[in-house]
Amino acid sequence: MSDFLPDEYKEPVTSRYMKFEEGENRVRILPAKLGKPILIMGWEYWKTVGEGRKPVRLHTNETVPITELENNPKTGKLEQPRFFWALVVWNYNLKAIQILEITQKTVRKALEALSKNSKWGSPTAYDVIITQTEANDNTSYSVLPDPKSAIDPEILAKYDAMFVDLEALYLGADPFSPT
Repeated sequence: MSDFLPDEYKEPVTSRYMKFEEGENRVRILPAKLGKPILIMGWEYWKTVGEGRKPVRLHTNETVPITELENNPKTGKLEQPRFFWALVVWNYNLKAIQILEITQKTVRKALEALSKNSKWGSPTAYDVIITQTEANDNTSYSVLPDPKSAIDPEILAKYDAMFVDLEALYLGADPFSPT
């Protein structure tokens, strides 16, 4: 124990967007509510706006304007659009409701396989552990389901008390703001 900070001290995370961390990332995909989709998908590319860069997201049936693609500031290479899924999750590591954007094909394929399996079904019925492993400048992911279980009522109460509209991502708007 430090005489300055407790051993278990962690800097608080306030982001409403989940990012995979190395090791286990335990989530519960939250169900749809108020007629909003449980998941959106489409194409994402990044565009320079002022001093920073912002994501632009398009529906799957929309064409990415090739003239809007830019070089990646770090690599100098033309950035290609990436296919994504976005969904609302309970992040157990941070004890927070966040939006998880999945661009990793291995994670999407594993969740698709689970959802199509008659013994597992919708991933809203169980927790999912997505493990990120980094070795030799390569990142890999594995996905494991936990046994089916009901969502903790406290998590559902927090989710019911907040506004979330994933479709706002297509407009470049804040999905947590009703305006």
